[in-house]
Amino acid sequence: MFVPALNVDSEFNLSADKRERVFSVMSKFQNTYGVDPNFISRSPGRVNLIGEHIDYCDFSVLSMAIDVDMMCAVKVIKDSGTIVLSNDDVRFGERKFDLPTDGSYVQIDASISEWSNYFKCGMHVAHSFLKEIAPEKFGNAPLAGLKVFCQGSVPPGGGLSSSAAFICATALAVVRANMGKGYQMSQQDLTRITIVAEHYLGLNNGGMDQAASVCGKADHALYVEFKPELKATAFKFPQLNNYEVTFVIANTMVVASKYETAPTNYNLRVVEVTIAASVLAAKYGVSLKDERTVPEDESSFKGNLRDFMNAYHAKYHNAAPWDGSIETGVDFLIRTLALVEETFTCKNKGYAVDEAAAALNISNEEFAREYLSIFPVRFETLKLYQRAKHVYSEALRVLKALKLMTSPYQFTSDEDFFKIFGELMNESQESCDKLYECSCPETDEICAIARSNGAYGSRLTGAGFGGCTVSLVPGGPGGNVEQVKQALTDKFYRVRYPKITDVEINEAIIVSKPTAGSFLYEL
Repeated sequence: MFVPALNVDSEFNLSADKRERVFSVMSKFQNTYGVDPNFISRSPGRVNLIGEHIDYCDFSVLSMAIDVDMMCAVKVIKDSGTIVLSNDDVRFGERKFDLPTDGSYVQIDASISEWSNYFKCGMHVAHSFLKEIAPEKFGNAPLAGLKVFCQGSVPPGGGLSSSAAFICATALAVVRANMGKGYQMSQQDLTRITIVAEHYLGLNNGGMDQAASVCGKADHALYVEFKPELKATAFKFPQLNNYEVTFVIANTMVVASKYETAPTNYNLRVVEVTIAASVLAAKYGVSLKDERTVPEDESSFKGNLRDFMNAYHAKYHNAAPWDGSIETGVDFLIRTLALVEETFTCKNKGYAVDEAAAALNISNEEFAREYLSIFPVRFETLKLYQRAKHVYSEALRVLKALKLMTSPYQFTSDEDFFKIFGELMNESQESCDKLYECSCPETDEICAIARSNGAYGSRLTGAGFGGCTVSLVPGGPGGNVEQVKQALTDKFYRVRYPKITDVEINEAIIVSKPTAGSFLYEL
């Protein structure tokens, strides 16, 4: 019998395909280790519907969990002190490592790209949580040994948060293995601890991926907020008359490794938006330091674009910090976008180091020390205007989408909803492509094909630089899902990848509605 121990929902039913995947990973565990597992930990991938590259600026995003996942079948071997990992993917061989006998954390070598590192990251944050809730038990004693079989259907490097799904499933499994059957971990705790897990690999990500994977809910999008506190609020898609809200997710087959390309892609964008916030603050004479949350001696604190927006409105409009509400956020963001246009004079060519330093009234050496040494980055110019404009306009699109979902009177027909929501997705793709430069030719091509064959909106999802696209398509009888799938098969996959198999195409195209988040199945 399968008992969901996390994310319990009265409407939850284990679908036939999920049940089949559960039995599959059970069987493969038995074949690998010759014994039965104690439980299976599951966490899904996610797509970001709107709100790309804004979570690390503390702006809210609109995301959803999807029907592909990571499942970890686990046998607890309490006195072994050893972790044994096997993977259904033949590209990833068996891994084995011993746990420190003194209860210290397992070592993670971030200098190598190694699949077991993601398990170790999940184990590390779970270990920290165990020390937090039961210090007398886990302060100086080793964790329980485990035999684990991992089976994932989230394509790695596809922008669907395969790493977050793996880490969340791992952390949930480690907590369950050490706390015992019957312990129920909350969504809030699992999200909170896993947000920082990839930091141990040198990736300065936000918390969107983990929140969506853990807190997903069937037929709902998730409005994930990061301030004033981290929370994920589920908003149900409107009940339409003739169609279902369905998303077609298509893999470009361009692998986007956030870790390996971070100096020129992900981490560089983090540095650019941080500098942009500081330049805006210098221009308008505001401080980004929030005395209520940042210690006086925290010299490394730089602030972000949301901090600037709040500081500006406090000084010039006597306004309280944005609390996440739609109308206030729309007003703040429209006003702040105008400030971006006024402030950044090097709009097209970008800023050289000396120009950025001059805008901050500091020396080149101080600029390099304060902004370019936190994470390794490589660049020719810093595109501060483009990055800031994307972040603020993308945050505004999230609120417009949420307003549409919460105010059904804004549309009078199914087509009205698809058109308005789809156009927001299309605008997001344009901004990701032109301003944030995280798209690629394959992504642009898939989006164009999807829109020409029945999708109302199509955009990249995840960090970009390859990975997957997500397209809004009317589903149900008379919908366009099969038409979009066939067009992508004929006009993209068989053209770009002539040797691709039918199996590979079926794996590359995922049709999904919003699904449930992390679960633990007791066996």
